[in-house]
Amino acid sequence: MKKLILLSIILLGTFALKAQVIKGKFNDYHGETIKINIGGCDREALKIGSDGSFVFNPVIRYEGQKFTINMPDETRIPVLVGKGEEVRLEVSKDKDGKTIAKFSGDRTDINTYLFVHANQLSLKGVRGQKFATFKEYSASLDRLNKKLDQLLDKVKGDQDLVDEYRVEKNVDIISAKIGFGRDDEKLALADADYIKFMKSIDLNDSVTFRKDPRKASLGYTGIVARRISWEAKNRATAQDDPAKSLIKNLLILDELVSNQEIKNSVSHYYAVMFYMGGGNAHAREFVETFNKINTDPEHRAFVKSRPLPSKDNNLEAGSVAKDFEMRDRDGNLVKLSDFKGKLVYMDIWATWCGPCVEEIPNMEKLYQYYKNDPRILLVSVSVDSKKNLWEKKLNEDKPQWPQYIVDGTLKDKLYNEYMITGIPRFMMFDSEGKIITINALRPSNSKLIPFIEEQLAKPKEMKGPGGMKMIKLK
Repeated sequence: MKKLILLSIILLGTFALKAQVIKGKFNDYHGETIKINIGGCDREALKIGSDGSFVFNPVIRYEGQKFTINMPDETRIPVLVGKGEEVRLEVSKDKDGKTIAKFSGDRTDINTYLFVHANQLSLKGVRGQKFATFKEYSASLDRLNKKLDQLLDKVKGDQDLVDEYRVEKNVDIISAKIGFGRDDEKLALADADYIKFMKSIDLNDSVTFRKDPRKASLGYTGIVARRISWEAKNRATAQDDPAKSLIKNLLILDELVSNQEIKNSVSHYYAVMFYMGGGNAHAREFVETFNKINTDPEHRAFVKSRPLPSKDNNLEAGSVAKDFEMRDRDGNLVKLSDFKGKLVYMDIWATWCGPCVEEIPNMEKLYQYYKNDPRILLVSVSVDSKKNLWEKKLNEDKPQWPQYIVDGTLKDKLYNEYMITGIPRFMMFDSEGKIITINALRPSNSKLIPFIEEQLAKPKEMKGPGGMKMIKLK
């Protein structure tokens, strides 16, 4: 028996020694909360000593998982660590005040690459730099691309990951170049070098499409979609109907892309965008066009499952909101329609969703701003599957605005009816129970309150004798 106990202790000790760890020090630390992304939307606050030192033992959910430390100045520090490995880093400021991270221990070279990629390359180009012409802008990205290639070349081992990261990097460089003129659309339509570059993009690169692990707007699919959007802008006329823009994009996609896999991926992305935006009166035409272009059975089934618009099932602004049920803390069922008479600003969230939780203080500020205004109601609806975690969070935060939860079939109906594919999601309904938007601004957005004020100021439509429309000024 003693031998068995001793063997168990040895095995446990061996396991503890092999536990993966991310450790290091934040120089010039002043007590800030610093969180690390541990997968999906989940974030966890690092336990940091007064001297800035920390030790974190991540739980690896899948091969190649990265854990990203989010600094207060928005610098991101992605960390790749394998099972039983130790990654060490020292975080400080350079002479210009920018955050830098120095790695040691396991996977030093690949983590150095990931840090540079994450913080020097964005969809707007090289971070912190502006250029008047595309030629200068493109050259700066080419230099950064060369630097990133050199960093990848230093990595020993992890060849599959290196190949994957190189594909992602190449796609991101193209995406960044497409982003030229984002803040000034005229530049993107007039700069000869930019026009030449856009026309040179290979829209049928099946090798890159298959190797890029990212789908939808982040990967190669996003490059093709943005190239199509640029083409549509070049072909725009004063007679174009903005509500048919995605139909136009489908037609251009069919014209410029011959690879069926790529065509399917991009058209499916358009379909998701179309229905997330609520669809519109041109849904029948959109579906007909989509079905002529897309051959993927799952994509076609997705579109087929969407109801064609009528006055009662559309999700566009002004249509009647689809009713759904939710439960309060006592388990009582409440319907969306019960809130008629007030403008409703609704927050769809969960305790496990980092970005959702980060918006709670902003919801509190919004509540304080409107708490004495009887015309508006703030509502939070949790999609947590574990009610006890939801209740624990409410007990900690003590929010003063109404709190509800949906799970099981209630959650399924909400997600299906309102095309919810990710959270946080904010929606807004008017006092008559009609949709204002199913993709409202977040409470952290400074434009939200002016938008709410604009909605509150709108005259209210009433029914007079014989069903005659009347307007009541607010």
